[in-house]
Amino acid sequence: MHKVPVRYASYLLYLRKANSKVYFRYDPLYATFLLIGVLGTFKAYPSLSDPGLFLSMIAVFPETFPYLRHPIVTALLHLHAALLMPLFNHLWLSQGTGNANFYYASTLVFACSNGAALLDCIWAGLRIAIGEEKEGYAVAQE
Repeated sequence: MHKVPVRYASYLLYLRKANSKVYFRYDPLYATFLLIGVLGTFKAYPSLSDPGLFLSMIAVFPETFPYLRHPIVTALLHLHAALLMPLFNHLWLSQGTGNANFYYASTLVFACSNGAALLDCIWAGLRIAIGEEKEGYAVAQE
């Protein structure tokens, strides 16, 4: 298995942090919230506690709720992953009828649901930061 050097991984984290500071420079708490979501989503071996902080912090920003694009789909994906992970773990380790691919598939569903939540929160934060579209005006980057 190929491992990413520590210097390269820290460089990628620095780039993510720099990009989030550009778009959310007036709301550092929201930028930190999104970085926690990125780290929880792209961790190599996820556990329920990694994106748990990110998902629980969504309640800190109630102003983003109207701007979420697919909240029901994201919630159903998380419910699906929450049901699959213990089931496939039991089939693989306790009964011996499954294999590691079962558990890997459930972690893929879990990662996709966390990615959907992260993209939803990024979209909602950008909609608030940029504002509503008004006729006759165009949004330009500073």
